[in-house]
Amino acid sequence: MNFKTFFSEQARKPSGFFGRWVMSKIFEHGNAAINDFMKEQLLLQENDHVLEIGFGTGKLIFKMAKQVNTGLIEGIDLSDTMVAIAEKKNKNYIAEGKVIIRQGDFEETAYNDNRFDKICSANTVYFWPQPDNFIKNILRILKPGGKLILAFVDKAQLESRPLSTNVFHFYHQDEIIKLLSRNGFSGSIDMISKEIKSQRYHCAVAVK
Repeated sequence: MNFKTFFSEQARKPSGFFGRWVMSKIFEHGNAAINDFMKEQLLLQENDHVLEIGFGTGKLIFKMAKQVNTGLIEGIDLSDTMVAIAEKKNKNYIAEGKVIIRQGDFEETAYNDNRFDKICSANTVYFWPQPDNFIKNILRILKPGGKLILAFVDKAQLESRPLSTNVFHFYHQDEIIKLLSRNGFSGSIDMISKEIKSQRYHCAVAVK
């Protein structure tokens, strides 16, 4: 396996020494801007029940838990390496019952219908093996009127990076809108873009 493929696989599911000590730093600092951008679009209320898919080090979960006083923040991530880091970061909120962290594949996890007020995910859409099914499952577990915020990096910028297209699937904004609309998000879908320190990010905001 060449380094491009190795790094791309680690971005999808961090593991081992490299995942714990290298990818965790990349996620903690490199994803800070896109996570903050996504959090802005959530417009959190103090009693929101929120799910983050692919939470990495759990930094955003920690920030959301500080703001959601009477609500609940849940997270699911493929990587047991990231789960261990996120659990440590959020240990007090977990003990208080304000945060629930789970290791697993979102598509194989049975969440109840109409469970969440808001669902968010940053930099994960590239790795979804069956994106249509993924979105249908998100729609199913959102409450009526619930909101999905899907954050991703501009396609042209991703294409300029040394990433394996066997691991990553790059999306243009229009492709994300079509993905959402054909899988049940028939109401409002907004695409909000922002440039931060020469990096261009997009947030798709869809309401059930």
